[in-house]
Amino acid sequence: MTKYYIIILICMLGSFASCIKQQPQLPANKGNVADSNIAELLEINQNLAVKEDSVLKAYVQHDTAFKKNELGFWYKISNSDKHNLIKNKTNCIFTCKLMLLNGKVLQVDEKNIIIGKRQVVTGLEEGLKLMHKGESATFIIPWYLGYGMKGNEPLVPPYTTLIYQIKLLD
Repeated sequence: MTKYYIIILICMLGSFASCIKQQPQLPANKGNVADSNIAELLEINQNLAVKEDSVLKAYVQHDTAFKKNELGFWYKISNSDKHNLIKNKTNCIFTCKLMLLNGKVLQVDEKNIIIGKRQVVTGLEEGLKLMHKGESATFIIPWYLGYGMKGNEPLVPPYTTLIYQIKLLD
């Protein structure tokens, strides 16, 4: 009789063990070796970013009011007003003039965004966080903090540095 209880107990334990989900495994044809093409592309983009930084440094050299942010964009804030600093999750209304380095105007409009929702390019959003309500600013956003290597066709070509002239309204 006890044999039957032991057999039933073993069967029950076996059925519970089969409910445990196994960890996924890599297919046999996939290795953990890094793709050399990806490493080469990263190196190429890093070299392009270094060249872009030197071009921008030369571009702002004539205007000492420009400062470089630790992320890599340049900015100049004018009409300084010490109201509330823009923070994450803040509704932000501003006028925006988007230009290329050669001065060609791409777009002029008014935007209403929430900081932190990634509704504008990274460089511009981080630049807006440096501003107080009522201030004006010029941001020079390198391609790697803007629309990147893909661009935003047809308006912004790939690998394009952008200049934003901003007036923070509210």
